Amino acid sequence: MSDPRSADAARPYEPARPTLLATAAFALWPVILSLPMLSGMWLANPLSSDQYTAGFSFHAWSAEWFKRSGHLPLWNPEIFGGLPFVAAGSGDIFYPTWLLRYVLPVTTAGNVSFFAHYILAGLFTYLLLRRLQVGWTGSVVGGLAYELTGLIASYPSPGHDGKLFASTMLPLLLLALVLALRERRWGGYVLLAAATALSLLGHFQLAYYSLIVAGLFALYLTLEEAGDTGAGVRVSRLGLALVAVLIGFGVAAIQVVPFFEYIPYSPRAQGYHGFEGSTSFAIPWDHVPEFFLKNFVGRSWDTYWGSNQLKFHSEYLGLPVVVLAALGVTAPERRRQILWLGGIGLLFLLISLGAATPFYRVWWTLMPLVKKTRAPGMAFYVVALVTAVFAGLGVERALKGDGRRVMAPALIVGGIVALLGVTGVFGHIAEALAGGRAAAARADEAAILWGATTSGLALVAAAALLGPAHARLTPRLTALALVLIVGTDLWLNARQFWMYTKPFERDQLIDRVGATPVPYRVLQPPNGGAYPGSVLMAFDIPEMFGYHGNELRYYDELWDRENGWRNLGVLPLWDLWAVRYAILPVGRGGRGVDSIPGFRRVLDSVPTFDGGRANLFERVAPAPYARVVAGAIKTDSTTVVPTLVDPRMDVSRIVLFTNDQPVTPEPLKQMPAPSPSHATVTAWQPGRMTVTLDPAPPKPSYLVVAENWYPDWQVAVDGQRGQLLRGDYSLITVPLPAGARTVDLTFHSRLYEIGKAITLASLALLLIALVASLAGGRARHA
Repeated sequence: MSDPRSADAARPYEPARPTLLATAAFALWPVILSLPMLSGMWLANPLSSDQYTAGFSFHAWSAEWFKRSGHLPLWNPEIFGGLPFVAAGSGDIFYPTWLLRYVLPVTTAGNVSFFAHYILAGLFTYLLLRRLQVGWTGSVVGGLAYELTGLIASYPSPGHDGKLFASTMLPLLLLALVLALRERRWGGYVLLAAATALSLLGHFQLAYYSLIVAGLFALYLTLEEAGDTGAGVRVSRLGLALVAVLIGFGVAAIQVVPFFEYIPYSPRAQGYHGFEGSTSFAIPWDHVPEFFLKNFVGRSWDTYWGSNQLKFHSEYLGLPVVVLAALGVTAPERRRQILWLGGIGLLFLLISLGAATPFYRVWWTLMPLVKKTRAPGMAFYVVALVTAVFAGLGVERALKGDGRRVMAPALIVGGIVALLGVTGVFGHIAEALAGGRAAAARADEAAILWGATTSGLALVAAAALLGPAHARLTPRLTALALVLIVGTDLWLNARQFWMYTKPFERDQLIDRVGATPVPYRVLQPPNGGAYPGSVLMAFDIPEMFGYHGNELRYYDELWDRENGWRNLGVLPLWDLWAVRYAILPVGRGGRGVDSIPGFRRVLDSVPTFDGGRANLFERVAPAPYARVVAGAIKTDSTTVVPTLVDPRMDVSRIVLFTNDQPVTPEPLKQMPAPSPSHATVTAWQPGRMTVTLDPAPPKPSYLVVAENWYPDWQVAVDGQRGQLLRGDYSLITVPLPAGARTVDLTFHSRLYEIGKAITLASLALLLIALVASLAGGRARHA
């Protein structure tokens, strides 16, 4: 007689409400990680988070100006001399979570966005696996393996919410393709368009990778899982999938179209510093052990010893997950599926390794737009998804008893890993690999010991559960225990990357500067300022630098960013850009800059909101934000910046044009006298200003404004259309006729308007398709 317990153990566990229970499993770990949010803390690492240095400021500033003006500001005058807010990319401007910023505090909206997307990442992976005929337990484990994989679970540390959004959409893209191409459901095409749009609105580079994955997966479904369908039908379905992707691009056009217009004016116009720049922040070989062992190469804020410049994330896949994935790839009944998915995973592993293999040189040479990107290591999220899918397949095999022979060796391997971890062997290996960074590796030894030991013990527990203990436990208990083992192992790795801080607050210095009527500018050092990144933007205080990464290249070249902002100390450039205040940090022992020529110290060593101290200097005679210049010289672009930083140059008398500007200045026989006309900014807001000239210039002159030039600025002189020029290498310059009284400057992006129109039309088309799909579904079930 058969043992009923063995029969129960062989029966897969399927709860009464599978999706609801799976969602609860995916929510458990984010809930634990998010508990500090309940006390008002903000998920942002002050040491490394883009949310702290830029994201919060972008979101708070744009939400505030939307409330004031009724529309999204298209020009951002607050950092780097001004730049297009949408076109230059300022985070997830149009991703649906932006709506939260109008009903919740910005920090709370950010917290909710992170929390929700971790649950969604697990849920979408689960739904994908279910459609691939994987059981409940395998699908939940696969969902957890992706949701909490090191790269994704550590996104809060660098503050990469956009990457989280795009990573969350990858399994949804694949799920949509399964619904559309294999199950022949019209709703799949609608879902495909939506997932494409959300990927693009989340993060362009990850969307690029995800769409390549989706294209390869669509080919697999078309070639391998279309059954007896004829070639014509297969091609038509594939064509419909392409149409859905194009509609997704249309939905995202409001962001995509202006972005492509901006590329020629960005620092990446000529590519990202060649092959070496494009391969920066790939995954080096010394990171590979961390695929299997937590904490192996440390973290930049305390223990990182690897060969990259910095590291604020993790690449831990989970040792039990990797072993389950290895079991999953041996499933004979899924051989073709595994080959296709494995090929996708291998491709993106090679991409993420960058220059560590010869492959990336071919990829970099052949693939469009790759030369304008960097950090190919971010592509590892695709490897993580493929590994998670294979882990789900491995759980299926193990629960059927097919993997019992694998579990015994896995049990031994897990024990060996734990033993080597406890004895410090992996720490010594890290120290040997670290070379000149051996001191950091030694500082990381305790974390390496803990990480290796817990990874090994997690594998021991999983192998024991699916091996010797499998027949003794009920399917429900086996499923619960496996979910807890995999989830706990990944959570132990993730928790160190969920760091919290208090939301920004105003302080004495911010109140003092913020009370000054605009326009003006504040200068603080680009690196190591009293307020990190673009923090001042959150308080509507415009500064000379900040944190962005894609500012206008002419501005970067003017200040010589490539050589550490070498022209920062040229005070005439401060006047050219209407710098009224300088904020300089006070070092240890109260040391700081005592004086600046032409400025007076108005606040001395005052505390800042983050616990530092700073001095505030104000210009004795504020430099004009706009000035009338009597003469101009047109010259080669290579001579403009050297001339501007020459102390003999008088920017109040002459403006310099590069040879590409459509202007022919009157030849100068001598240095012109200063213009008697004075320019006053009488109205100012982001993307719109009015300049009054009093007295009017007696002869043709030029108006130079302390704002970056960009072709979308429009000029009206006394109500008549004027000419826009780029003067003094980077500034808005307007030719003035004699007697001119008023100049109006308005930022108006034609391509933004085109993109918005395409987005609205695509959304309407998507809505019609959704309604038609739902109606068709009801008709089939009637």
